[in-house]
Amino acid sequence: MNWRFLEQIVELIPGQRAAATAATNFPEELLADHFPGIPVTPGVLLIEMCAQLGGKLVEITASERRGVLILPFLTMVIEAKLRRFVGPGQELRIEAMLEALREESAICAGTIRQEGERIATMSLMFAFEPDGRLDGPKRAAIEKFERGEFLRLGLEGFPPDKVTLRGVTGQG
Repeated sequence: MNWRFLEQIVELIPGQRAAATAATNFPEELLADHFPGIPVTPGVLLIEMCAQLGGKLVEITASERRGVLILPFLTMVIEAKLRRFVGPGQELRIEAMLEALREESAICAGTIRQEGERIATMSLMFAFEPDGRLDGPKRAAIEKFERGEFLRLGLEGFPPDKVTLRGVTGQG
């Protein structure tokens, strides 16, 4: 299974918010037992979509502010409300808003919408090493992966340098 749920970041204002597109194009066998005859996207995958976008927003914001690449990791689902079933093949808009940024952690609010209707909301906490001290081959591998993800998602630049949407000027 591919764990890269975001298709493209369509809005980015570091320190404030981001939005992305995603789809529930999961392999049939993933939904076959959840629930038989009525395929429903597992809530944990919806949370992961928001975590991926919130993580990028935190990574960009914290890295720009500190001048070093900061790698956030989801550490807590503070709250999640799944308001509607999401079936296979659905197009979604994922939104993340930065609510708090501390030396070692951040909190983002996440919202998932389908055709403008809010289907899920959540509050997620991310933790990170505030000085970006992960060294050696592990850091090089993560950085290589992250650079590829930024390009795939339609971003230009890479933290701690300024990051913008590809082809968009005059961002906040």
